[in-house]
Amino acid sequence: MVMPEHDGEDANRTAGAEYLNEIYENQSIKVPIQIIGLTEYEEEFSQQQKDFKDKLWYLLFYSRTETYWRKMLKSKILQLGQFKKTMKEAIESKNKYDVAIICALSKEYQQMIKAFSKLEWHDLSIEGLPYCFKTATLSTRKFHELRIITACADKPGVCATSILSTVMYNIFHVDTLFMTGLTAGIENDDLRLDDIVIAESIHDYASGKIKEDADGNIRLLKEINQIATNHSLVAKVSEFIANREYVTRINDNVHDMNLKAERDNISFRIAKTVCGPFVMTSETIVNALKQDERKLQALDMEGFALYLTAHTLDKKALWIKGVSDFADSKKGDNHHTTCAYASARFLYEFMREML
Repeated sequence: MVMPEHDGEDANRTAGAEYLNEIYENQSIKVPIQIIGLTEYEEEFSQQQKDFKDKLWYLLFYSRTETYWRKMLKSKILQLGQFKKTMKEAIESKNKYDVAIICALSKEYQQMIKAFSKLEWHDLSIEGLPYCFKTATLSTRKFHELRIITACADKPGVCATSILSTVMYNIFHVDTLFMTGLTAGIENDDLRLDDIVIAESIHDYASGKIKEDADGNIRLLKEINQIATNHSLVAKVSEFIANREYVTRINDNVHDMNLKAERDNISFRIAKTVCGPFVMTSETIVNALKQDERKLQALDMEGFALYLTAHTLDKKALWIKGVSDFADSKKGDNHHTTCAYASARFLYEFMREML
């Protein structure tokens, strides 16, 4: 409480309190949550005590011979520590969500919001984060209330997805992250356009070593990095798609939205997928990928980033996308809307029934 006003001048017994008033009144200064003052002068203690209380600060009478004030100071500090802990828990609870949903492209995101149209979405912006978040609450069949947060990376590729995934896990403390949208299918006997693939594992085809031989031919010596999704999530998906009622409900909804001209239904499958940095229109490269993993059924540009982020942070993630083409020269956008909507609708029904 005793501070000299200027060098060479006598100490002013209220200079400390006056200095604190300047801090309190200056809006450009970030004022501490609590300030504790001590003085050994009884007159100044009586004068300043009300001023401290008005500001919700704390003033103690200091004694050189007594020790009671030490206990009071310690008690106050412990009280402030508990207050800080409670405040932190309240802030984290406010920013904690049960589930996050992300999309790579805006057209996928728009269809995802439509698929969850029964929910009441609220916009959320966080200072310092370049995303437009939406939040909602979903009531499940098991009488759970799931707090959902969603956002769009608005860019394809692993970098944008890994950054957004990290934000969802670390800022909003979600345990499970879903991704819906479009994927290229890898042709086999029973996979058709608009079918929904749920990735049990995703491997990265872009890692390895570029080598040029004596004839100038360039080859990629591949390193297969494969990450599996959470086993409990896959088990729930397997149980879900085995229920004809759920599958029929999703297909009826897609037809009701006039998103599938044919009356044949969408199929749902759990399968291995692959991820790379390019839009694929080469049957030759796709066939080469199948040689590395004969059970591959889909290819996209984001999935490996999603699963790698979840694996690194010890969280859960599930990739759900619709087959919009077969990664060949016939690639087009005729099935984009159907696939983006149907994959999201699958997620909506899955969350309602299984979470």
